[in-house]
Amino acid sequence: MIFTTPMRLLAAVVLDRSSEEVSGELLRLGQLEFISVRDLTAEWKDRVAPVPSDGTETRIEELRRRLEGFLRMPGTPVRLPVPSLEDRTPLDLAAAEKALDALAAEVGAIRDRQKAVQEDVLRLSEMRRQLEVFDDLSKPSGLGSAYSFLAVRTGMVPSSRFPALEEELAALPSVLVPWGDPAAPSRSALAVTLKKDEGRAAPILARAGWEDGILSGEPGEETSRVTPSRDGKARALQGIDARIAGLRERQGMYQAELEDLFRRKGPDLESMWARLRVRELLGRVRSRFARTERTVLFSGWIPGDAAAAVEEGIRKAAGGRCHVEWISEKEGREHNQEAPVALKNPRVLRPFEALVRNYAVPEYGSVNPVPFTALAYLVMFGLMFGDAGHGLVLALLGGAGVLAARRSGKDDTLARLILYCGCSAIVAGVLFGSYFGMPWLPPVWFDYHGVVTGREAGAGGIRSVYDILGITIKFGLAVLGTGLVLNWINLVRRRRWLTLVLDKGGLAGGWIYAAGTWAAFRFVGSGYRTLPDPDLLFWILGLPTLALALKGPAEYLLHPREHRKPFGALTIVDFFMEWIVEVLEIYSGYLANTLSFMRVAGLGIAHVSLMTAFFQIARMVNPRGGFSAAAAAVLVLGNVLVIALEGLSAGIQSLRLNYYEFFSKYFNGTGRAFRPISLGTKE
Repeated sequence: MIFTTPMRLLAAVVLDRSSEEVSGELLRLGQLEFISVRDLTAEWKDRVAPVPSDGTETRIEELRRRLEGFLRMPGTPVRLPVPSLEDRTPLDLAAAEKALDALAAEVGAIRDRQKAVQEDVLRLSEMRRQLEVFDDLSKPSGLGSAYSFLAVRTGMVPSSRFPALEEELAALPSVLVPWGDPAAPSRSALAVTLKKDEGRAAPILARAGWEDGILSGEPGEETSRVTPSRDGKARALQGIDARIAGLRERQGMYQAELEDLFRRKGPDLESMWARLRVRELLGRVRSRFARTERTVLFSGWIPGDAAAAVEEGIRKAAGGRCHVEWISEKEGREHNQEAPVALKNPRVLRPFEALVRNYAVPEYGSVNPVPFTALAYLVMFGLMFGDAGHGLVLALLGGAGVLAARRSGKDDTLARLILYCGCSAIVAGVLFGSYFGMPWLPPVWFDYHGVVTGREAGAGGIRSVYDILGITIKFGLAVLGTGLVLNWINLVRRRRWLTLVLDKGGLAGGWIYAAGTWAAFRFVGSGYRTLPDPDLLFWILGLPTLALALKGPAEYLLHPREHRKPFGALTIVDFFMEWIVEVLEIYSGYLANTLSFMRVAGLGIAHVSLMTAFFQIARMVNPRGGFSAAAAAVLVLGNVLVIALEGLSAGIQSLRLNYYEFFSKYFNGTGRAFRPISLGTKE
């Protein structure tokens, strides 16, 4: 776990008749990242040929992707299974295509109905918004203007035809508001439709025997005139709401129908997907084979600790009729084959492995950065977000996210990272005696809130924010020093002795950093009055700085003569400029890297200051003291805001300090991730 996994290069030959069994075993083991056999040696390029393809691989992949599209639809109660080699039973591709076509037709029909209902909901919602603009529908002059999208008609219709009229208008985004006596021969009504649907609504009204009437509130009008109720607008809005509710209910029925469809077909779809996936992966394995007349050859990288199991599996699958040869990583490089990088970490560190891979893949054979990243990240987060109550909230959110991800089959990396950060904040909060910004229990280390607010001095000489800044600077020194030590280990493993001795990240650079740190602390300890003895500074700082000037000439002399540039005056200038740049990078760069860790204290102080501010606001809201609903609301909202803002800031700054300060000292992101073909391969 301390270093990247050692890799070995496999080259094997098996009989053609055993290729099916061998490909299945390689897929089951899932430890081989294939390379082309023809790239191992030039003499094989003319002696072997790729395994011919009949074109079914592309067809299988298309079917598999199409099926996944169905299974990943929202509301689909079917999960992708984990494929097994037991799913190698033959599958009729034509029958599978026909089954998916039939499924697509059923799903499409349901989706079309859902889409039509949703369009009606949107139109009715727009109609409702338009109606709300007008105060009284008994005066619809505004509705008839060019700026309205609605068409309003009032009139009378025979009572016997009223139900049929309602049913036919229901096919349009409309509302029909009746009033008057339902037992009368004719009923008054108000019909509201969209203007663009007027042409469709007019024939429906005509078939129902609709007679337009003139709105009037005066009694004694002739019978052709109607007097609507003043609450026509409210009744129209109620009618639209009722129609929208009915459409929503219909949408729910269609969604239930879709879920029931997949629930009924789920077992068959899961089986089909697993068989397609296994066939696709087996085809992918066989496509990496090369062949002669009677044999197949394959090669690839395997983790060293899995080599014995892979060889045993190949021999067993081939019935012993095979030849297996192992090539070291060094010999592989001689064939221009760079080993991929595999990081083996316990499951608890997987979220931090994702953070490392998000930055880059480390160089093969180097220190595994994941454990060091995890420790640095959690300590940084805890120092910036040191509150046990807030940490508990984060931990609960992260735990809930982990459970939800497991139930849905989704990745839980982010949720687990939040859980770990919450636990780190709990530990820091106990050390600082902070529980939702309140000192419910005495601190184990020192009272962070008391120091920041000036209420009291902390333990161990922590008396002011400057002491807190000093803690984070010392923490930064430890992180950067660890990075330099890891870099020296990497250089030793790669046998880069010159860089180890004469480089800003080597022993000379580390010596200058350590000596400069000692001199700075001596200066601060004297009250910023005196520096260490100048002669001593020359020996511990000046001499190593001058020694760095030897790096350029040494590299020039160690370079093969045939690849050197001609020596001249410009060469000396290059040596001098390289030395100047390296010295500036050490003195200014290391200082900036160290001071950058002050942001850890800065965010911690901001965390305390925000909580203090919200407590003061709560006292202003309730100056008499005691319990107050308003003051409690201020404190609750304040805690929520601090958890959200400071949690995000602490997470981002912890990541930044790892990427740009810690990684810059030892991390060489030139590696290539190890990607074997296995049953768990995502793509």
